[in-house]
Amino acid sequence: MTRTRKILAWTITSLVVLLAVLVAIIVFFDWNRIKPPLNAKVSEELHRPFAINGNLAVVWRRELEEGGWRAWVPWPHVVAEDLSLGNPDWSKAPQMVTLKRVELRISPLALLAQRVVIPRIDLTEPNAELQRLADGRANWTFKFDPKDPNAKSSPWVVDIGAIGFDKGHVTLDDQSLKTQLDVLIDPLGKPIPFSEIVGDKAAKTAQEQGAAPQDYAFALKVKGQYHGQKLAGQGKIGGLLSLQDAARPFPLQAQVKIADASVELAGTLTDPMNLGALDLRLKLAGTSLGNLYPLTGVTLPDTPPYATDGQLIAKLHEPGAQCFAMKDSTAPSAPAISMAT
Repeated sequence: MTRTRKILAWTITSLVVLLAVLVAIIVFFDWNRIKPPLNAKVSEELHRPFAINGNLAVVWRRELEEGGWRAWVPWPHVVAEDLSLGNPDWSKAPQMVTLKRVELRISPLALLAQRVVIPRIDLTEPNAELQRLADGRANWTFKFDPKDPNAKSSPWVVDIGAIGFDKGHVTLDDQSLKTQLDVLIDPLGKPIPFSEIVGDKAAKTAQEQGAAPQDYAFALKVKGQYHGQKLAGQGKIGGLLSLQDAARPFPLQAQVKIADASVELAGTLTDPMNLGALDLRLKLAGTSLGNLYPLTGVTLPDTPPYATDGQLIAKLHEPGAQCFAMKDSTAPSAPAISMAT
């Protein structure tokens, strides 16, 4: 073997050994060691106490659904247990959010292009206590330190595809709206097909307009007050919020009683994180339209008992104004009532 070949062989062998050592360190590293500085850094950035109280681990698994040679590349799956996020100083409750477990996977190849691609985050037993005072202070708004105007923006981009969730509990105490709600989310014993709730015709229409809505996966129960009026209801929702695919519908179904008004709805919400659009079968009934003022803020005349059944289509991010259209389901040939705000 010539000297050049020996040098080349030793170089390749050294690189392989170095890579093997690096992989071993990553695989067997105790990620719990970084929890104290990680907790401190997040708490400093959010001006709230944040903590991963349980185990923090990274598990490497192949993603077979990637197909081709990409299916042979292992992806890091980050798992954190027992997480908590505290409240601002003015709140009497110590915690705003607690989570039993968070799991996410990161595309390793996208990191080469300075992109953190997270196809899905799964939340186990999320619990949140949301508060807003009469002066407008809300615990879901965060205070961030102003950035140096001369500092360069980070080239890294975070891309989250979807959020999956498990059973949870959310409370809302909004003094400015005189609203207190308590919401329980529980998995259904068995997923219910979208068509079983809205009917085959409505399901077919939804499919023709884009991606097929997912099945109903969770049951909702809500009670409390809305604008000072007693509220109670129940319903069903899907189990996966698609953040990047704004065309994928998120299923909704609910029966709610507010004061003397009853509301029934079933349909879809698209682009859930931005409240993009609604397409709902809506039934509304009550003793008098004049009683709706505490709920709508619109003065309506006193009327005999009323009931309406129609299709509500709302486009909430149209350029210039939000658009609403209501078509009477009992009279398909009647024109739709439209409104822009």
